[in-house]
Amino acid sequence: MKRVTYARFLAFFVLLFSCLQAYSQTVTKSEGDRYMASAKAWTLKNDSAKCNADVRKAIAIDLQNGDLRGAAEAWLKMEEYYNFFHGADMTKRIFYYEQALPLFLKAGAKNRAAATLKILGDFYQVQTNYAKSLSTLKQSLMLYQATGEKDLRGVYDLLGTVNAQMGNYDEAIKNGLLAVRAAETIGDTTLMLCTIYNRIGVTYFNLKRYNQALIYFKNSLRVATNNHDINSIVLLSYNIANAMKFLNRAAESYKLMRETEKTYHPADLDNRILINVSCLNILANLKRYGEAKKHCDTLLKLVSKINAGSENKPLIEQTVALYFLNIKDFNQARIHALKFEQLGSGTGNYDVLVNAYKLQYKIDSAKADYPNEIRSYRRYIKLKDQLFNEKNSGRVAQLEIQYETEKKNQELKAKESNIAILKKQTQLQATAQKLYIAGTILLALLLGLSYNRYLLKQKVNRQLQVQQTEINLQNRSLTNLIAEKDNLLEEKEWLMKEIHHRVKNNLQIVISLLNTQSSYLNDDVAYKAIRESQHRMQSISLIHQKLYQSENLALVNMPAYIGDLVQYLTDSFDTASKIKFDIDIAPIELDVTKSVPLGLILNEAITNSIKYAFPQESNGKIKILLSDLGEGSYELQISDNGIGNTAAANLSKSKTLGMSLMRGLSKQLSGTFAVENRDGLTIIIKFVDEKFSKAIKNDQPLSS
Repeated sequence: MKRVTYARFLAFFVLLFSCLQAYSQTVTKSEGDRYMASAKAWTLKNDSAKCNADVRKAIAIDLQNGDLRGAAEAWLKMEEYYNFFHGADMTKRIFYYEQALPLFLKAGAKNRAAATLKILGDFYQVQTNYAKSLSTLKQSLMLYQATGEKDLRGVYDLLGTVNAQMGNYDEAIKNGLLAVRAAETIGDTTLMLCTIYNRIGVTYFNLKRYNQALIYFKNSLRVATNNHDINSIVLLSYNIANAMKFLNRAAESYKLMRETEKTYHPADLDNRILINVSCLNILANLKRYGEAKKHCDTLLKLVSKINAGSENKPLIEQTVALYFLNIKDFNQARIHALKFEQLGSGTGNYDVLVNAYKLQYKIDSAKADYPNEIRSYRRYIKLKDQLFNEKNSGRVAQLEIQYETEKKNQELKAKESNIAILKKQTQLQATAQKLYIAGTILLALLLGLSYNRYLLKQKVNRQLQVQQTEINLQNRSLTNLIAEKDNLLEEKEWLMKEIHHRVKNNLQIVISLLNTQSSYLNDDVAYKAIRESQHRMQSISLIHQKLYQSENLALVNMPAYIGDLVQYLTDSFDTASKIKFDIDIAPIELDVTKSVPLGLILNEAITNSIKYAFPQESNGKIKILLSDLGEGSYELQISDNGIGNTAAANLSKSKTLGMSLMRGLSKQLSGTFAVENRDGLTIIIKFVDEKFSKAIKNDQPLSS
C-alpha cells in the first residue's frame, strides 16, 4: 500500500512539474511577442531607442525560452527597423544579419539561413568585399539546394554579379545563365528577369563580346518594355547604344537614343543625363561635333542639379572632358578633367581616379606637353599598379576565405550531427526528469562530461587546422607572388617595346627632316654632311627596330642587324652592281650599349670604303667579319680590296670626322682600334663585353 501511494505521489509531482514548465514557456513566449508588438508601435512614434530596447528584450526572452528561430527573426526585425530609421551604416546592418545566421542554423531553419546568407552576400558586395561576398553566396546556394528550393534566381544572379566584379567573367556568365534558367523554369516575367539579362549583357560587354552583349541587352529591354518601366528602358537603350558604337553602328545607336527620348519623354533627371551622355559620345565618335555641342551644353546645365554623391556627376565630367579633347579645346578639357579627378578624390573612388589620371595624360599628349605628359602618365601607371596589387590581394583573400568556408562547412556538419544527438539526449532528459529527478541530475553530469571531451577534441582539431592553414597560405602566397611577377614582367616588356618603337619613329622623323633640309642645299659639303648624319641615325634606328620586333628586348641579334645595315647602305649608295659584300657574322647578341657604337663604326667604315676605296667604280669587294674570341671577347674586321693606303699607321691617327668617330666609339666599347693594309684597307676593332666578363669572374649566370 505504501509503495502504491509513493508511486502515485511521484507521478502527480512529475505531471505538475511538466504543467508548470509548459505554462512558464507559454507566458514567456507571449511576453516576447508583446515586446515585438511594442517595438513596432515605437516605429510609428519615430522613437528608435525604445524600439531597439524592446526588440533586444524580445531576443533575450526567446533565447531564455530556447526559441532560437524566434530570436533570429527578431534580429532581422532589428535590421529592418534600423533601416526604417534611415540607418546608413552598412556595417551595422551586416552585424544584425550575422547575429541571426547562427541562430537559424542551430534551429535547423536551413531555408531561412540560406536567405540570410544571400542578403549578407549582397551586403558584402556593396562594401566591395567581393571575396567574402562570393564565399557567403556559395554557402547560401548550398543550403538552398539542400532544402530543394526551386527559386534560385536571386542567388545565381548575385554570384554572377560578384564574379564579374572580381574579373571572373567565365563564372559570371555561367551563374548568369543559371539565373536565366531558374527564372524561365518558374515562368518569371518580372523586372528581376530584366536585371538578370542586363547583368549578363554587361559581363559580355566587359569581355568585348559586343554581339553577345547586344542579345542580352535586347532581351532585357523586351522585359522592361512589357513591364512599362521607363527607368529600365532608358538604361537598357543606353547599354544597347554603347554596344552598337563598338560594333561600328554608331549612326544606328544615335537613332535608337533619339527614338527612346521621343517615345518616352523621360522627365527623370538621371534618365535625361543618360540620354545626353550617350548622344554626346556617339556624335563625337561620328565627328559630328556641331550636333554634339547641343548635348554638351545640356549636360553642363544638368550637372548643377545633381546631388554631390551621385554617380552621374563624374560620368558627365568625364564625357564632357572627352568631347572638348576631341574638338581640341584643351583648356575646357583640362577644367572638366580636374573636376572629374576631384570627384574621385572626394569619394575615395579609385576607379574614377585612375580614369581621371588617364584622361589628363591623353590631354597632355594631345597638346604635346611632354613634361606634363610624363608626370600624368607616371601618376596614372602608379595608381593603376596600386589597384592591380589590391585586386591580387583580394584574390588571395578569396582563396583564404574559400579555405575557411570549407572548414566551417565541415564544422557545421559536425555541429549539426552533434545538435541532433543533443536533441535526442534532451528528449531523454525531459522524459527522465518527469519520472525521476535524480536521473535528470545523473544524465546532466554525463552530458557535461561528454561535452567536455568534445571540446578537448575540437581544441586539438583547431590546432591542427591552424597549422594546415598556415602551410596552405604560404603556398598560395608564393603562387600569387610568382603570378604577379609574371604580370609585371609582361607589362615591362610591353613598355620597353613601346619605348624602342617610339625612339625608332623619332629617329625616322629626324632622318626625314634632314632629307627635306638637304633638298634646299646648294653646298655639296653640307649636303654630304647631312647624308652622312642620315646614315648614322639609320644605323641607330635599325637597332631599336630590331629590339621592339624581337622577343628579347635587351639584346640585338648581330647577324640580322648587320645584314639589314649593309642592305640599307647598298641601297643608299646604289652599289649593288659594283660592290659585293662578304659577310661572316658569328651568332652573337649584344645589348644596346655595345650594338649602337658597333653599328656606327660599321656605318663609318663601310661608307668610307664605298666612297674612297674604288675611285674608278671598278668591281670591288667589302668583307665584314665579326668573331667570338671566347670569354666575352670579340673582334670586328671591315676590309676592302680597293686602292688601300700606304700610310695605314698614320691613317689610324687621322683627325677626320669618320676616323675620330671610329676611334671614340672603339673607346666607348672599351676596345682597341687599328688600321692595316692587306691588299686594301682593313679596320680591326677588338672589344670585350664587360657583363660577360664579370659573370665569368664571379661564376654567376648571365642575365638579360
